[in-house]
Amino acid sequence: MKRSSIIGLVALLCVAPILTACSSSPAATPTVPPPTRTPFPTFAYIKPTTEGVFETDAADSDAAPTASIELDEKLVGRGRGRYEALECGSCHGENGEGTSQGKSLLQFDLPEEDFITFVRSGGELGTSHQYSTDRLSNSGSRNLYQYLVSLAQSS
Repeated sequence: MKRSSIIGLVALLCVAPILTACSSSPAATPTVPPPTRTPFPTFAYIKPTTEGVFETDAADSDAAPTASIELDEKLVGRGRGRYEALECGSCHGENGEGTSQGKSLLQFDLPEEDFITFVRSGGELGTSHQYSTDRLSNSGSRNLYQYLVSLAQSS
């Protein structure tokens, strides 16, 4: 093999990768998968009705729905923590006694299911009383409910 053909071959092997890297053709772009939809839970407030309630002979019509709830002191304490963390006292008073901005919670009488629906939807009060599960978990809602019932029972 001639010396000039060896030099030409070496030059071709050295220059070819450089020319390929500097070519003007567009580089392959990585494909990005399309965004996926993330379902978020939504809640609708359904106003409790007081008309059409049927009572049996065994039912105590004078008793509030929360009067028969057995309280767990541990959950009541956790509920007070939620009450303070969510700053409910800024409108409803430090102990739920009510202020000019918010009504008293000492006559609280919602069933637990209705209360949780209320805090998820905000009810008629709108977003000022609406808490998603990342701010008030389901167990936190139950604890807060226990605390509000304890306020009503102690008054």
